[in-house]
Amino acid sequence: MNKLLIICAASNTSDGELSHIALDRLLTALQFLKNNPSFHILCTGGFGEAFNTSDYAHAQLMQNFLLEHGIAHESFVEFVLGENLLEDIQLTRRVLSRYSPEVVAVITSDYQMERVRLSFELYCSYPNMIFIEAKSSIFEDELERLKRQESQGVNRLKMMLRASQ
Repeated sequence: MNKLLIICAASNTSDGELSHIALDRLLTALQFLKNNPSFHILCTGGFGEAFNTSDYAHAQLMQNFLLEHGIAHESFVEFVLGENLLEDIQLTRRVLSRYSPEVVAVITSDYQMERVRLSFELYCSYPNMIFIEAKSSIFEDELERLKRQESQGVNRLKMMLRASQ
């Protein structure tokens, strides 16, 4: 495998319905894969009270969506089943070391991009990694709340990054 697309987990309902945020990321992934069909796909997200209490791992729900939209089953690698972003990133490091792809692309939401980029830098630095923003289609008040939450996380990561240098 030369190229790997990582799709960051979002959330879903207890009955397995993907959130708008997850769908935004998956639609971005479909568009990316349409133009870059040689990429393999790593879906992330296991179970957790804050984002998935359904009977299926979030990564499985994402893969099902992509399969239903024409992505071939052999395009997928194993799942990363973390309970949060940092755990997903740390588990992703193992997958990257196993496959050693030449290029890695990461898809996450526009509002979350800075925290994801910093988290990868801290916990899973990898050469030739690009980041792709999925445009958020959620209501403005919810988007503003998420931006404030992400800003706090970014500030914590920046302090950790400074301390590690």
